[in-house]
Amino acid sequence: MFSNDIFFILAHYKYFVVFPIAVIEGPIITIISGFLAHLGFFSFLFAYITLVLSDITGCTLYYLAGRYWRNSVWIKRRISRWDYNENSKKFLEDHFRKHKVKTIFIAKISHGIGWMVHIFAGVAKVNYFEFIVLNIIGALPKTFVLMLLGYYLGNSYQKIDGYLGYISLTVICLVLLFVIYKILNKYVKNYWKRNEIQE
Repeated sequence: MFSNDIFFILAHYKYFVVFPIAVIEGPIITIISGFLAHLGFFSFLFAYITLVLSDITGCTLYYLAGRYWRNSVWIKRRISRWDYNENSKKFLEDHFRKHKVKTIFIAKISHGIGWMVHIFAGVAKVNYFEFIVLNIIGALPKTFVLMLLGYYLGNSYQKIDGYLGYISLTVICLVLLFVIYKILNKYVKNYWKRNEIQE
């Protein structure tokens, strides 16, 4: 929860404070930056550029952590809850090779799981240039929309943050349902093929 003191610090130190905070917690600080731009404390353009750069910086740090420290205790502890193990590396490589664009874009609009996808991208050794270009393409409209929300609805930033959580949960559920559908569809097709061969 952001107090009046935090608003004062942001308004006073501006982009020097916004950048590191946004690297850690992007969506809510983006909304608040839009609100402060509305109040005249920020330049909308400069805040937008700062937030996009911080978004890309955060993605890069998680990617590098996954790529170069994938065997570290810190990484293993955080990805173990996703049932990741040493045998999962090939699965990740295959997944990103086939669904790289979709996965990164879904991570970009999902509130709370993006950092994990970026670590997985590093573990899978996704080409960094492709990774960062896709993240830039996703960050530009996302940052703009969140800043606009803050600009026009800034007083309700806590409610907006809650709504983002619900939206992200809905997106994740839809993706899971789609994956389940694809698996079941493949299973049913294989089942009918086996029966046809036996007949």
